Amino acid sequence: MKDFSSYPQAQIALIQHNTDPWEASKAPTPAQVQDAYRKDLTILKRLSDQALASQPAPQMVVWSETAFVPRIHWHYTYRRDQNFWLITKDLLEYLAAQEVPFLIGNDDARSEPAKNPNADENYRVDYNAALLFERGEITGIYRKLHLVPFTEHFPYRKQLPFIYDWLVKADTHFWEKGEEAVVFQGPGFTFSAPICFEDTFGYLSRNFVKRGADILVNISNDAWSNSLSAQYQHLALVVFRSVENKRSMVRSTASGQSCAIDPNGRVTAMAQPFKEAWINVSVPIVKENTPYNRLGDWLALVFTFAGPALLIFGLIWYRIKR
Repeated sequence: MKDFSSYPQAQIALIQHNTDPWEASKAPTPAQVQDAYRKDLTILKRLSDQALASQPAPQMVVWSETAFVPRIHWHYTYRRDQNFWLITKDLLEYLAAQEVPFLIGNDDARSEPAKNPNADENYRVDYNAALLFERGEITGIYRKLHLVPFTEHFPYRKQLPFIYDWLVKADTHFWEKGEEAVVFQGPGFTFSAPICFEDTFGYLSRNFVKRGADILVNISNDAWSNSLSAQYQHLALVVFRSVENKRSMVRSTASGQSCAIDPNGRVTAMAQPFKEAWINVSVPIVKENTPYNRLGDWLALVFTFAGPALLIFGLIWYRIKR
């Protein structure tokens, strides 16, 4: 395995607040929902402060997928719900005081009346997103491209609208698909942020790297599973992305497995699962390309078509020989 110790290093703090953010939305009253969101924010800020006080000092702090649920940009812009606006204001004031960038998972929203011609100008479209903040200002947004069918989006909305409407009324939270594979400009390195199970798909990570990402920064929430084996299974799939692209990957998760993975696919640091935790990791910044990054899945496609072709050829050859 290659030694990457001589490469420039990125210092990144990964925050694991050990809460399923969406559990708060199930509270019986709006006041209790807001209290739960405030509690989560308090934990995230406390863990971040501890990480920022560590040495060597982190260059960037990462919070997990939808770590902060209230729609930051939406509530900042429209301020219709004063309680959610005040929670959002608390977050933005905290971020404005920080000297390093924060990457935060958020249930992002924007006004897109074109998505519904009968709606008013403030028609809201929701996205599962990663927001990059510098001094309290949003400097970049990545909206998830590969949504999970039936839990994050309903693929047959036009064909089966009555089922879609029933799921929405049953409080199923659907997102719209993002439009661009974003590469963020970080402090001394570039990075992309595959969200949750996006880090298991080779084509996505390859696309991020081809667009210029030096590091892959995954944000995930597997807390819903309440399963250590599920979290390890997710991690086991992820290490291939580092090897395929010869890129470091860091993972900030709600409950595990928050970790650093080197370009050899080795987990070099990991927070204890199902615990409030933070880890300050150092990962090599690598800009080299790999055969997979250059060529993609062509070899797998060759084998996919060659297998049946060889089987058919073998059967024909067997009959001829008989």
